[in-house]
Amino acid sequence: MKNIKNSIKNKKGQAAIEFLVTYGWAIMAAMVVIGALTYFGMTNPSTSLPDKCIFSNAFGCKDYQINETAAKLQMMNTFGQTIYTPTASCTNDNAGSCTCSVASEGTPNPAYIDPDGVLEIICDNPPDSPFDAKDKAKVKVSINYYKTPTGGYKQISLGEVYTTVQNE
Repeated sequence: MKNIKNSIKNKKGQAAIEFLVTYGWAIMAAMVVIGALTYFGMTNPSTSLPDKCIFSNAFGCKDYQINETAAKLQMMNTFGQTIYTPTASCTNDNAGSCTCSVASEGTPNPAYIDPDGVLEIICDNPPDSPFDAKDKAKVKVSINYYKTPTGGYKQISLGEVYTTVQNE
């Protein structure tokens, strides 16, 4: 009888050890996989997120680039009518606010942009806050414009550009 009790105790202990060892191997394998993904940079969201240029209304991104000192945008007037006195401002995570200039077909500070016309925006970073080349950067841009040549209510198109910083 004593041998049977010891045998049952040993089998319970053996089952517990087998349970712990099996799950221990599974947990260790999962930790190795997570460690490998981290080592090779797969868990870094900035490397896995795609480049994007998104605006709310009236403008569509035709082309964009962020280099070490500035963000450059070519925005198409998708509003369907002429817009007047466009201006732009921006902020970024690196420097806070930045200075923007607006041009159209080589004309600085255009009075209007026709439908399907292209607005070129260059937002300069302060000299002491350059972007790091080959990192991802985000710039938020606000484009202000009017629907009529005499003014009226100011319209605002908000958007952001998130892309890899290029060398100058």
